[in-house]
Amino acid sequence: MASNPPQALRLTFAWQGAQVRLVGSERVAMIAPGSLTTPPEPGQTGYWFEVHDATGRVIYRRPLHKPIRTDVEAFSPDTQPSIARVPVATSEGRFTLLIPDTADGQTFALHGPSDPARADEPAGELLRLDVDALRRFKPPRGTRP
Repeated sequence: MASNPPQALRLTFAWQGAQVRLVGSERVAMIAPGSLTTPPEPGQTGYWFEVHDATGRVIYRRPLHKPIRTDVEAFSPDTQPSIARVPVATSEGRFTLLIPDTADGQTFALHGPSDPARADEPAGELLRLDVDALRRFKPPRGTRP
């Protein structure tokens, strides 16, 4: 007897400056990474995403490591090794994440600073999407996810 494998949604987001939008959603047969059980502290900085059930209870939470890049590591050409962070030349990009595709998942929420260049500021909700809409999402024709 064959069992149904666990399902996840692979979500692709595009960002430009501080604006984030969904550009792709694909259902995949796999287990999403484990959930973080510790809730964020008041005034928490950084990025994370959550899946909520119909009552608004968080059923899945994962941290993200700077999905919106504002700087990169640069190595000095000197003989003394040194590393510095320098601003990136572009203000757009993409990132992908996985969420479990379970029957009790109702909403997806992405949290982070309102201005990516000010990562030390408390995070807020950047985007909230209905999980059923994520399952049905089709990108506009002629665009790549």
